[in-house]
Amino acid sequence: MSLEGTHIRFALDLQKEYKIEDINKYIAGSIYPDSRYVSGINRESTHHDKYILPEFATDDFKKGWRSHQICDRAFNLARKKLFPDLFPPNYDFYAIEDWIIITAMKIIQDMNDIQLFDIKIYLPCLGYAFNPNNENIEIIKKYNHIMIDLYSGDAISVENYINMWLALGPEAVLCNKVRAKTEEYLQNPEIVIRIKSIYQEMLNTYPSILIEKKFSLG
Repeated sequence: MSLEGTHIRFALDLQKEYKIEDINKYIAGSIYPDSRYVSGINRESTHHDKYILPEFATDDFKKGWRSHQICDRAFNLARKKLFPDLFPPNYDFYAIEDWIIITAMKIIQDMNDIQLFDIKIYLPCLGYAFNPNNENIEIIKKYNHIMIDLYSGDAISVENYINMWLALGPEAVLCNKVRAKTEEYLQNPEIVIRIKSIYQEMLNTYPSILIEKKFSLG
């Protein structure tokens, strides 16, 4: 659910719970599941309950992959708690308009998150590429480089995120709607404050996810 700056920040916050030997594999694993946007593989091949199981995280790449799953779950719970007005019980993530709302929120959160740690230190980690679902390795490398390009600039704007989405494949008309919704929210201080509070709520929430599912970081 989150964008990759948020995923990397979250993985770093969970890193203390793991014994990480290769930070490159760990950080690359933390963004790997979303490479499906360019590889075209089924979502369940990268996002599934089984990837939260402690026994799944047998190496540093999979530990990063697991942090991605936990992050997505925590984001999902946090946005519903903090935005009941935007996500009523009949909310449908797969509806285009709802996807646009969530994407706009993710952009604003990501823009805030990358100001709170030095993401550029970790971009070289994305030089590591692995294809656990036998995807074309060049496609995984392409995805990683799209993210390197996004976060390499000194001043990352909404337009940088729109260009990232265009590189991943959404039609321009959809990206235009995401841009408009993001700019609308940025003009609303109350919504921006709530979006900026999502990350802390994620940190507050993820332990309960593990307890509820009888999972532990281990």
